[in-house]
Formats: sequence, structure tokens, C-alpha cells
Amino acid sequence: MSKIELKSPIIIKKLEVLLKRSSTTHPKRLQITESHRRYKAGFNGEKSLKFFYRYLPKKGLHFIPGIRILHDDYYFQMDLLLVTPHFLLILEIKSHAGHLYFDDKVKQMIRILEGKRECFEDPIEQVKRQSYHLAKIMEQYEFPAIPIERLVVVTNSSTFVEFSPTYKEAFERVIKSPQLQYKFAEYQQNYQDAVLQNKEMRKFIKLLFKLHDVYDPDVCELFQINKNELTKGVFCPKCDQLSIMQYTRANWWCANCEHKTKTAHVEALIDYALLFSPTITNQECKDFLYLPSRSITTHLLKALNLPYKGSTKSRCYNLLPLLDSK
Repeated sequence: MSKIELKSPIIIKKLEVLLKRSSTTHPKRLQITESHRRYKAGFNGEKSLKFFYRYLPKKGLHFIPGIRILHDDYYFQMDLLLVTPHFLLILEIKSHAGHLYFDDKVKQMIRILEGKRECFEDPIEQVKRQSYHLAKIMEQYEFPAIPIERLVVVTNSSTFVEFSPTYKEAFERVIKSPQLQYKFAEYQQNYQDAVLQNKEMRKFIKLLFKLHDVYDPDVCELFQINKNELTKGVFCPKCDQLSIMQYTRANWWCANCEHKTKTAHVEALIDYALLFSPTITNQECKDFLYLPSRSITTHLLKALNLPYKGSTKSRCYNLLPLLDSK
């Protein structure tokens, strides 16, 4: 079993920074908060399912999380793809709380929570489309035709799941997390002939990562927020996030709690990279961090050993290594 590393999607971090640097009274705040809650719940659902992977086979099984591929002018994304020599298994992971009702008449999922009813697209249809596009990708790149199974996994243990009586496919495809090992064993029993050899599996997995296109939107543009509205400065890590630190005597100092540190600007530069630009000039850095001089700004940027382009006066620093270090 290949090791799986679940990483928080970049959009979750971007939304957290957007909430931190936007006004608490901003008209889009509730919308941003709901979007952040939804992405975070999805990530936590995937993380909680990881517990049950230990009950799956240790050999010949590869986990491919979060692959997003453009095919036929349509992006399809699989929460998790399990690759074996005998079959592929796509998992659509749902972490909704409350009461979920799967309706086959109009192909929708209804969630009832605290008396409120919400309608969502039927995840069975979602994963069916993913299966179709994945099969077409394999055909396009001349891989052997391999069975592709699909499941919708509800990870919240307290969620009540119900199906309309005629929705036979839901009974077959929708499971709770503890059922994963039994469904996987069922597929192993059904598909005993190896279709992909080790070399083909490696080639197929390499192709998936080559085709993968990370969803990395400009969240300010996504919510139509003017970046000039965002709060600049270095936030104190020890007290209220609205406390802006001052740079004095080679330290960042908070007037609110009197905390001192030499490295608080690093987190602020990460915020800048996530919301504004992955590169920054000396002047842009000075303005964003509220630094007293260009020489101090140059000193702080040089100390980070960031890659850069341009001469001294027009130098542009690449902030992306700061993201990789987090």
C-alpha cells in the first residue's frame, strides 16, 4: 500500500487569510466563511477516512488523492482514487452532518439539519461522471480497459443516511466509512484477474500527476473583493489578530501585549503571496509591512534567502519558497 499524504488544499489557507485580512463587517464575509467551512469540512472528512485505510491490503494498492484533470473542456476531480492491478476505485467523500436523503426521481441529495432543508447534486451522478472521464483518459493513452468501481463515502459517523425505496444504486454505492474494507474485499473477489502490470501501474500513476491541474483560484477575484480593502501589516501572533506590530530595534513589537519577535514578517509575506502576488519588490514589501525604510526592507528580504530577479533597484523576490516551508 503506497503511503498517502493528505494536505490541506491551498484554497483553505487562502480563505483563512482572506477572513483574517478583510473587515468583519464586509458584505461578502458570510459567503467567504461558508465557503471556508465547506472546504474545511471536506478536508476533515478525507482526513477522518484515512483511519480506515489501515484495514485495506498493504501491497499492490496505491492512493491518489485530489486529482483534477481537464477532459473534453470539463474539469473532473476525484476525492480519492484507489489503484490496484485488478480494478480502480473512485471515492467521492461526503462529510455532511444531519439527515441525508438520496432521491432517484430527480437525482438529488437532500440534507436536513436543524430543521433546514438543502438540496445538493446527487454525488452518485458526480462519481459516475468521474468514472466516465477516467475511462476515456485511459482509452486515450492506450491503457488496458480495467474495471472502474465507484463509491460515495459518508464520513460523519452521526449522519443519518436514507434512500428512496426505488433507488437501488444508492443502496449499492453509498456507504459509511467502516464499510469501506468490506466493499473493497467484495471488489477483490469480483475482479481477480490482473489487468495492469506493475510497469503499467507506475506509468498510469505518473500520467495522472502529469495531467493534474491544481485548483488555485484568486480568492479576491472569486468573491469580487478589491485588494485595496484588505488590511496590511504584520499581525501579532500572540494576541488579537487585529493588532498590527511595529518594527523597532530589529524586532517586531506589539503595543497591545508587548510581545517581541524577529520573524513575524514571514507569516505576513505568506499572506501576501496567497492573496496578492507570489512575487514582491522592495517597495511593495515596505508598504505592505509598514517598514520605516528601504534599507531595513532589503535586509529582511535578503535574510530570507529568497530567489530573485533583477538588479538591486528593480529586484523582485519570489515568495513561493515560504509556502513550501509551511
